[in-house]
Formats: sequence, C-alpha cells, structure tokens
Amino acid sequence: MTRAVIVTGVLAGLVLLLGDAIGFFAFIPPVGLLLLMPSLFLYLLAVWGVAAILPIRRVWLARGAALMIVIGLASLAVLPLRLAAIAEFERRAGVPDIVPPARIALAGDVRIEESYALTSRVCDDLCLAVLDMDGVTSVTVADPQGTTTFRLAAREDADPAAVAQPRDPGGLVAWVGCGEDSGQVEAQWQARLAGPERLVRSASVTRADYTLRPSADEILRGRTVIARRTSVIVRVPIIPPFLLPSHVSNDAAYGNGPLTLATTERRAGPYTEGEHPYAVMGQWLALRNYDQSLASSP
Repeated sequence: MTRAVIVTGVLAGLVLLLGDAIGFFAFIPPVGLLLLMPSLFLYLLAVWGVAAILPIRRVWLARGAALMIVIGLASLAVLPLRLAAIAEFERRAGVPDIVPPARIALAGDVRIEESYALTSRVCDDLCLAVLDMDGVTSVTVADPQGTTTFRLAAREDADPAAVAQPRDPGGLVAWVGCGEDSGQVEAQWQARLAGPERLVRSASVTRADYTLRPSADEILRGRTVIARRTSVIVRVPIIPPFLLPSHVSNDAAYGNGPLTLATTERRAGPYTEGEHPYAVMGQWLALRNYDQSLASSP
C-alpha cells in the first residue's frame, strides 16, 4: 500500500501542476482518470493512517474497516454543504412563476439591477429601450458596487459634461429572438442621439417605481413582484466526496484553494443554453416597435 500511496501522490501532484492540459484532454478515458488522483491519494493516505492505529491484526481486515471509516467521515464532513445546497435549490425552485396578463408599460423612475459588479455602468440596449418608453423619466443601472442614473434630454438642455454614450443600442432586437435588424436599430439611435436628444447622466434616483432584475427574471412595481420566471441551477456536492482541481472545475463554490468538491447539477424551470438574461424582459415589456421583432408600442 505504501507504493500505491507514493504513486498516487506523484500523479496527484502532476494533476495540480498540469490541470489545464489534463482538463483539455479529459474526454480521453486514461487522461480523464488522472483527475481522480488527488482524491485517490488522500483516501489511500487516510486509509493507511487509520488502519495503522486500529487494533486489528489482519491487514486486509484493518484496511477494509479503515476504508469504511474514512469514507463515512468524509461523507459526514460534506453532508452539511450538500443539505444546504439541496435546501437552497428547493427554496428557489418552490417560488411560483408570475405571468403578467399583458405586456408591462413602465413609467416613472426605473431601476435595472445586475447581480454582478460592472466594470463601468453604462446605458446598454435594455436601458435605452426602457428610457424610450413614453412614461419613463429615468433609468438607474445598479450593481453591488453602486448606481448610475441616465435620462434622455433635449440637446439644448443637456450638460455637455454629463453626456454619455450608450452601449450596443440594437442588441435587444437580437436578444428578443430576431437579430435581423439590430444594425438598423443601432443606426436609428445613433442618428437620434446626434440630433435632437442626448443621453445624459444625472443625479442618482434612490426610489424606483419599477425594478427590473434580469439575472433573476423578475420585475417589481414598487416592492410588489408583477412578473417572475423561476429558473434555478444549483450545484450540489456529491457523496462520497471527490476533489477536482479548481482550475478545471466548472464550479469552485466549495473550494478556496487548488482543489474543489465535485458537484452534481440540479435544475428547475425553463432554461435555454446561451439564453441572454434580457430575452425574457423583451417578452414581458411593452417596448416601442423599432422593427417587427420587438413588442408593440404601449
């Protein structure tokens, strides 16, 4: 067993050093098996140590008992994380959908909340389309690190120092599902913002009449949810636990070092691979009809 511990230890070190290359060729069975070496090494090392202290004379019996003890303790150690992940999945999956009876015409001050920190808060395609709705006076783009408020203003009233440039004005056409005339929509906005109107940054608005949460597929009027699509993806640690190199794992939520726990995926609700978070917003909102792919005017 000493030889097995040494060999798996060497292979585990090799996996940690060359994880990127090994992960790239992991679809080849002999190579993919190398990803199990860190776990195998730790299990063998633990079995070796536990068997040495057990008061059992027969080596095979001591190692068998040690294996059961090691797997049991490892599973118990991971069990709280597994139960917490399952409970989180069930909690989120149990939230009911709310389907708006008609397309939602926004008005007043609107807030778009992103769940991740943006390198720079700009008025993108969704922000610009919302600003263009008849009753909307401002759009505040918010992320965990701050907020920026945008308005459309007449050219003569706009402070040159506050003028901002939008990002990807025609993108929403593609997210809604057409993509044919996104260039035409972008050209329309470029002409418009070079002519009678300007997009400007203004004083931040702290209270919103409507809140859009694209990452959560949710729209609120004040504090009341008026549209929601439940779509949940949760990674659950497997039992007995196995470790994978963090840089080749698609989820490092349960590891802060070179290794992370192997997980299985649980999903609930509609989910389309590669779907943009803005797609469902385009389906729910009464956006202006720039071309036939967008919703009808409010």
